[in-house]
Amino acid sequence: MLDTGCRIRRNRRSRRWTQIPAHPYSTRARARLRLRARCNLHRPGRLGNPGTDTETETETEFRLDSPPMHVLALDFDGVICDSSREVFVVAVDTYAAQEPGSALLGTLEPLRDDAVGGGDGFRSDPLYLDFLDLLPLGNRAEDFGVSLRALEIGAAIADQSSYDEFYRSLDSDWLTSFHSRFYDARSSLRADNPTGWLKLHLPYPGFAETLRRHKGPTEPAVATAKDARSVELLLDELGMADLFEPDLILDKQTGVEKTHHLQILCERTGLEFGSVTFVDDKVNHLVKVSSLGVRPVLAGWGFNTHREHALAREIGFEVAALETAETVLFKGE
Repeated sequence: MLDTGCRIRRNRRSRRWTQIPAHPYSTRARARLRLRARCNLHRPGRLGNPGTDTETETETEFRLDSPPMHVLALDFDGVICDSSREVFVVAVDTYAAQEPGSALLGTLEPLRDDAVGGGDGFRSDPLYLDFLDLLPLGNRAEDFGVSLRALEIGAAIADQSSYDEFYRSLDSDWLTSFHSRFYDARSSLRADNPTGWLKLHLPYPGFAETLRRHKGPTEPAVATAKDARSVELLLDELGMADLFEPDLILDKQTGVEKTHHLQILCERTGLEFGSVTFVDDKVNHLVKVSSLGVRPVLAGWGFNTHREHALAREIGFEVAALETAETVLFKGE
């Protein structure tokens, strides 16, 4: 049983917390104390000299409520943030640069303009719906180009194997070029119109409120291949910045694979993999992390379809909808 109060010291440069004096707890228990010190502890006053700018360490008295019993690790796009509008806009811009003579652009570009202008008409267009249907089958930026190319030539793609076969049929230089151009187009859009770029991202209704109701016994975290600056800007835009501790936002600098993100997350929180629920909208990401011993859940509201829902259930993964997220994600809290 942990004490209800403790003294710990924070190093301002490293932002790490250390407990003083040493207590006869395990390393993982001390890690839990440090995490709680950053999160939900009462702070009655500082013991150091807060007026000294060159001060590197201060001591603060905290009352320890309880260590986190559960970490909810969330992918960003398709779980925390609905970026489908932004992805479509950037994909069309990239395709126009890559295939300027494409006949498909005559249909794509008006849909793109509607998305940028804040309209919703593009969402019901058959071409956009077909594009969305292919998104779950890819993982990287060039896959957006693969999907558009497949739609242009009318390739028959019904499942992952047929998608992979079509992917392999495309020239590797074409794929590499699209990947690079996609990120260039995204960077240009964000630089030229930062406010407009932010507005292309939307929250999933009610999800932030669900997370906020459970913050305390559950610590939310981010595990994403997105860059940290974009995540920071978007969390602020979505009104969710207060939900995540900076040390628990793991971006592409932490690693490309979600398995690496989760390993680092457990090191930082002191929790075992069995105390982590990982939520992603890609079934193949869930498959990769399941070997760690985390609890995988498919975000059914993200970039996936009934095809992926059925596959996830067949494998044995739970599938959450926005309406059932609270029940599924915080089960046994």
